[in-house]
Amino acid sequence: MQPVDIIINGLIYCGLITAAILTISRNPRVMLHSYPKEIQASVPPKTDVEKKQTFIYALPILLVIVLYPLLSIWHTCAMQHLAYKEILLYTWALTFMFNVYDLLVLDWLLFCTITPKFMVIKGTEGNRGYKNYRFHFMGFLKGIVITGILALLISGVAYLLCRQGLFSAAAAALAPLVFTTIKYCIIL
Repeated sequence: MQPVDIIINGLIYCGLITAAILTISRNPRVMLHSYPKEIQASVPPKTDVEKKQTFIYALPILLVIVLYPLLSIWHTCAMQHLAYKEILLYTWALTFMFNVYDLLVLDWLLFCTITPKFMVIKGTEGNRGYKNYRFHFMGFLKGIVITGILALLISGVAYLLCRQGLFSAAAAALAPLVFTTIKYCIIL
């Protein structure tokens, strides 16, 4: 596995998760739990409807977070034999790359610096919490631990699937087609 493959797949991974996250732009309150405490304290708690919407919006994000690395590893296993260490390193690189991207681009640049209207919860305009860089840095540090655990889990499942033959020859033949289609759909 070449470093350029990790970088390309990491960028695609970041793009997919970003697209899934940006679906919340209709109602940023569904992500209220992820906002700084100063903002959370200045608005009422989530309604029951918003709690249900949180689950509905979170599901595609979680699916992308878990399935993209699995599909990517599936594609690679179809083309070459990988040791567990290689699968773990690859999965960790993807998830860590997103953690860095989340901090620098989504949190610091978009949320804290630009602060577009679709991210501002009604009634919190001008709240100092929107400029809380430290809050997002602390989230990044927590994300380092989370990406490590996530990488261990995903790579463990992928390794077992590769070794048990569950990425069979027929399935492995489909993996490059599925994976390449996803790549080209995103790039175009």
